[in-house]
Order: sequence, then structure tokens, then C-alpha cells
Amino acid sequence: MIGWGLVANGLATYGFLIVARRTLGDGAYGALAVLWGLVYIAGPGLFQPLEQEVARATADRGSRGLGSAPVLRRAAIIGAAEFAAVVAAAVAAWPLGLDSLLDHQVSLLAALILSLMTFAGAELVRGVLSGRHFFGRYGWYFAAEGGGRLVLAGVLAVFGVRAVGAYALALPFAFAAGALVAVGRDRPFVRPGPPAPYRELTPALGFLLVASVGEAFMLNVGPVAVGILAQATPEAPGFFLNGLIIARVPLFFFQAVKASLLPTLAARAGRGDLDGFRSVQLRLLGGATVAAGAAAAAAALAGPWIVETAFGDVLGRRDMTLMALSSGGLMIMLSLALGLVALGHVRLAAIGWAAGVAAFPPALALADEPFLRVEIALIASVVVGSLVTGALLRLEYAAHRRSSASAVTP
Repeated sequence: MIGWGLVANGLATYGFLIVARRTLGDGAYGALAVLWGLVYIAGPGLFQPLEQEVARATADRGSRGLGSAPVLRRAAIIGAAEFAAVVAAAVAAWPLGLDSLLDHQVSLLAALILSLMTFAGAELVRGVLSGRHFFGRYGWYFAAEGGGRLVLAGVLAVFGVRAVGAYALALPFAFAAGALVAVGRDRPFVRPGPPAPYRELTPALGFLLVASVGEAFMLNVGPVAVGILAQATPEAPGFFLNGLIIARVPLFFFQAVKASLLPTLAARAGRGDLDGFRSVQLRLLGGATVAAGAAAAAAALAGPWIVETAFGDVLGRRDMTLMALSSGGLMIMLSLALGLVALGHVRLAAIGWAAGVAAFPPALALADEPFLRVEIALIASVVVGSLVTGALLRLEYAAHRRSSASAVTP
């Protein structure tokens, strides 16, 4: 149910970026690419943990016949505090370099703030939908979000609008549209219930936040980093984003696979079926590795042609291959992190993501060209993160194996 929504969202996202690229000039689209990266680092990084905790708490209360309205109110307060902090940081960073990254367009700063506000609200809605097992409506969220963004861009293009701020506002519009469609006419959306202390939402929120920010950073930092390194070339972030989203087509579909396999891994770990857990984990890891290799080969062969056909930009085989390798590495790292989460060790998964993020800045010094510097840094991040995550998973699996063996020893 969620998968079809993700497919619709992905296709609409490609459509939106193609329309925006064909309509805006090189420099304006480059600024939009930087905005895109910032939104998808800060949005999922800060607010996705709230969705996960709201879903968990809502499901827990639902199993006991309790309403989750107090949980949603507490989550909204936490989300508002996070939103206020990030807005303050964005306003403070504006005269310190954020203005040049966003082409000195105040409209893009406004779009960034509005995007994060609507994204936070959408995450709370998705948390309730997931906790109440409304997966059909969860899928409709993704379809409406992507569709709303594409429709608005299409209307702007038909009327000849070339202002980058107008296309930037398609992001918050899409998040709001997706949330409204997903809520629908269900009243009440959440039922009243007993008061919810903050600890009902926050037992693992800190670790989830670290993991979420790390994952979002490694997924979306590329265009932002290129914008910082190539400020004399305003179109560079746009070129990089277009190559990256083509190279990451397999990674996009892997996200749906990841979501469907987590319950399977968690169920096997929960009932002590460690052999079954290991079998599923190895198949997942093997599939991710094969997909990563195939994606790199496909990017080298057809990637430049696809980017030029879709966006009109020229990228070489080296760039497309390196982007695909970093995307394949992310699939492998996500597979390993999934195992730690299924074993109940979110804090250890957070360590792996933190290690990957920490490897990014020093790796930027390993080359001279902006694109190559960022591509190598992305690969270094996923290699370091995967090694750390894999080592932690192996240690924890061995610990669970020993614990299981001692439990059955007379």
C-alpha cells in the first residue's frame, strides 16, 4: 500500500525537477538544488524521529484501547521547539553564507522555513496514520505530496513563471497537500485519551535523532556541499543534483524494501529465531550488494545519456559511476543499520551514522575538483559508516547468540 505511493511520489519528483530545470536558468536551478538539499537534510533529520515515536506510542495506546490525542499534542510541542531552533539557525546563518548559497533570494529562505514547518506537520500526521495502521492513506500521502508538487510546477511553467521562489514554494505546498489528503474526512483524527508524559515519546528520541540526521545528511548533502565548494559556478549544485537523482533510482526503490523487511527482521529477533534473522539479513545484504554493482554499471553505461535527455545537462561517466557507487554503499549501510534496529539497538545504529558523517569533511581534501571532492567524500562516508555499522551488528548478533544459548542451557 505504501509502495505504490512511493513509486508515484518518485515519478512525480523526477517530473518536478525536470520541469523546474527546463524552465529556470542554470543559476536559479542551482539555488533550488541547494534548497532541496537543505530541506531534505533538516526535514527528515529533525522530524522523522517524531513520526516514528508517535507511531510507536499511538500503536501502543491503540492496543490498550486508549486515545492518542495527548501523544500528538506532546509531539507537536517537541516539533515546535525543533522548528524554532532550526529557524533561528537559518536566520543567523543567512548573513554568514547561507544567502550566497541560496543566490541571495529571500524567497528561498522563506520557502526553507515554510517547508520545514509543513514537513513537521506532515510527519506528525504520518506518525498517527502508521500507528493506527492506516497504510492506504499513508500511501496516499506520498502520492499527493509528489503530485501536488508536480502540478504546481506544471501550472507555473504553462503560465511562463520563471521566478525560482515560486518553484521553491512547491515544496511546502506539497507537504501540506499530502497531509490534508491523508487526513481526509476522518473526524476525530485522534481520539481523546489519558495524559501523555514526555517520557512516553522520548525513550529513544535522542538516538533516533542522531541516526535520522546522519542518514538525511548522507543522502542529501551532495548539492549543498557542491554549492559551498563551487560558489563561483552557481549552476553546479543543479547539475550535481540531476546526476545524483538518476544514480539513486535503485536506492529510492530500496527504501520501500527496507520498510517492508524491518518487521520481518524484528519479528525473528523477537522470538529468538537468530538463524532466521541471519538468513534474512544476509539475503538483504547480498541483494543490496548486487543492486549496487548493477547500478554502478548502468550509471556508467547509460547515466550520462539519461541526464542529458531528461535535464539537458552533461555529466561524464566518472561522475555518474562515483555517484552510483556512493548510492550503492548507502544501500549496504542501510541494510546493516536495519539489522541493528531490528535487534533493538537504535543507539548503535546512530553510532554508525555518526561515523559516516564524521568521515565526510576530511575526505573532501582528497581531490581538487568540486564534483570529485564531494563524490569521493560520499563514498568515504558510506565505507566508514558501513564498516562501523557492520562491526557493531556482528558484535550484537554474537551477543544475542550467546544470550540465547545460555538461556537454554540447563
